Amino acid sequence: MTSVTDLILLGGRVRTLDTHGTVAEAVAVTGGRVSATGPATEIARLAGPSTRVVHLAGRTVIPGLVDSHCHFENAGMDGHTVSFAGVRTLDAALDRISALAATREPGAWVQGQPWNPALQLVEGRGPDRSELDRAAGGRPVYLPEGHAATASTAALERSGIDPGGHDGRLVEGAMHTVARVVPDWTREERAAQLTAAMRALNRRGITSVVAGALRPEDVSAVLELAVDGRSTLRVAAMITPTGELNPSVPLADWETALASGPPAPVGRHYLTRGIKLQVDGGMTLGTAATREPYLTRPGYHGELFADRGRLAELVGAAHRAGWPVGTHVVGDAAIDVALDVYEATRHRGLLPDVLIHASLIQRDQIARARALGVQVAAQTPFLWRNRAAIAGHLGDARTEAAVPLRDLVDGLGLDGVAAGTDYPINALDPFQNIYAMTTRRDAAGDVVGGAQAVTRAEALRLYTTSGAAHTGEQEVKGRLTVGALADLAVLGADPLTAPDDELRATEVLMTVVGGQIVYDTGLLG
Repeated sequence: MTSVTDLILLGGRVRTLDTHGTVAEAVAVTGGRVSATGPATEIARLAGPSTRVVHLAGRTVIPGLVDSHCHFENAGMDGHTVSFAGVRTLDAALDRISALAATREPGAWVQGQPWNPALQLVEGRGPDRSELDRAAGGRPVYLPEGHAATASTAALERSGIDPGGHDGRLVEGAMHTVARVVPDWTREERAAQLTAAMRALNRRGITSVVAGALRPEDVSAVLELAVDGRSTLRVAAMITPTGELNPSVPLADWETALASGPPAPVGRHYLTRGIKLQVDGGMTLGTAATREPYLTRPGYHGELFADRGRLAELVGAAHRAGWPVGTHVVGDAAIDVALDVYEATRHRGLLPDVLIHASLIQRDQIARARALGVQVAAQTPFLWRNRAAIAGHLGDARTEAAVPLRDLVDGLGLDGVAAGTDYPINALDPFQNIYAMTTRRDAAGDVVGGAQAVTRAEALRLYTTSGAAHTGEQEVKGRLTVGALADLAVLGADPLTAPDDELRATEVLMTVVGGQIVYDTGLLG
């Protein structure tokens, strides 16, 4: 019996990203897979009575994009938490807090979406405890900022922290103390948030994501969406089994949490990428663990949240239970710790361990990672708005050398490094990211480490073929070749040839996952 072609895209520039860099005029999809590419006249003949035919009118088709490190679940929180998108002043931020608080019962929690008020607001700071108290009418407020947070008086009291003399500013451990008492969403709320988040990524042409740190309850929710056929995004999860990036539980309890092994894949819509752990802080906060001391703090080398011994216990237990590991490491001293542990605990048969961020990685460490078969998930967007803050901690030379993408690609090969955003810490926009990767320009237009730029072709592969290799799916994802999963995006500009300004503003017109159209602007015939 002849299979019926479900979808045909005709008359465009189909960048297949196969090994030869083939550009076709059309692509056909059958049963969720690419069934043919080639000249428009040939592919048109494959259409049947039920085939949907999309006329591209010269638009560009690329494989669906893969964000290799993204806390994607935060993209579906509008209406549930305070969004600070576009806010530039403290008063405007407080107004948004007040507006959401007014929709909550007295005593109900008010949560914020992660943001960076020190860089975002003209005042250079976020609200303090007393300002949160007034804005939220005394309700408990928790506003995360990545590795820091701010809390109101009621939130501190509910977590057991004495608010006396406390401005509400929380860093690392204290932040987790408050986060643990924030109530969980209901099952229905979380399903709605996650499906909205998936659609938000689809609008960007993203068809797959490596979830940066999913808690067990979110893993269950994502699994349920995949089983029910409601997932529009392929999720590979980095999991925090105890809900913490740097678990403080006894080793026996850690081993118990890992004993059942990774959850089984659900078709092609869910797989487990590994366990997520954290070694150090960040560049912008001035807490990344570095070999050389900080510029403005003699003798200070940042923060290590796990020493070699403890990290070896955690990673070794994970490997024995069948889990690969991804560690948050920003500074070169933290990378040394992670590589030491990866080498000491290596285990055959698992996906490669990952250095997540690795923003200050050195060439000797890149060579060592290659020898160990370790991958790197790198994010150039950390330099987009943060150059001045980073330089204030580390100096110009080390800032210019941060996120050395050119060195990473040359040292590890394209399949050893993958691109991403660390959203919501950075913007989700993949084309702004590709622009930054290839020009090394920041939001102000200044070049930051120009020698570390990659080519357009490399940047696109870091978002497609490399992303597929990052999760061990390079045989079925990242290319538009016969038999590959029909994940693709139709763009208003060609990311390989558009002028820089057009690249940065690239519009996604349609996104397809497994042959199903999951986003459509209606602009295509």
